Amino acid sequence: MSDDELAGEDEKGFFEHFAPVYRSLKRTVTSRSIQTYAVSVVGILVLSASIGGAVVGVYGLVQEDFGLCSNPIIEVTPPEAADLAADDAQPSLPHIDYEELTRDEQRGFRTALNVANNEEEVEGNVTHLPLFRNGAIVEYRGEEYYVAVSSFNECVDPGAFDLPFSIAGVIVGAGIVAAPSLWRRFR
Repeated sequence: MSDDELAGEDEKGFFEHFAPVYRSLKRTVTSRSIQTYAVSVVGILVLSASIGGAVVGVYGLVQEDFGLCSNPIIEVTPPEAADLAADDAQPSLPHIDYEELTRDEQRGFRTALNVANNEEEVEGNVTHLPLFRNGAIVEYRGEEYYVAVSSFNECVDPGAFDLPFSIAGVIVGAGIVAAPSLWRRFR
């Protein structure tokens, strides 16, 4: 037989050619063990995506009650200590006059100068907070003082819908994870 006579005899359609692969794949996908594992994996994904929001949401609700958020604490470094720490290449920091500070910032600044650790919590209006976060030079009575925020624990905003949706996600995720086991047990 020549090649011309054999042409087209073994050609099948796409479905006929891949029928064994399709049947094998169909048996695998429809098997109960694969379905059980797939459902469990989806449940674990929903559960793990929801846990973070639930934890932050609950933390946001109780943080003020337990004193977990605070006002900024500024640290004021006197000129003699700043000179000891500085080397030849000093960074260019923003300069601000003491009079430009708000009344609450001035009170915190003066108190920080008079305490041993040179730190004080600033309660009230802190309009220069972005400036103090990166460090700034405050000129007070002819001398320059380095001022920076040493600690600031802002309150977390839990959001109106984050907590309920996260709790619902935890419940749904846990239910999806438990569903295959419960289905086998009570079937």
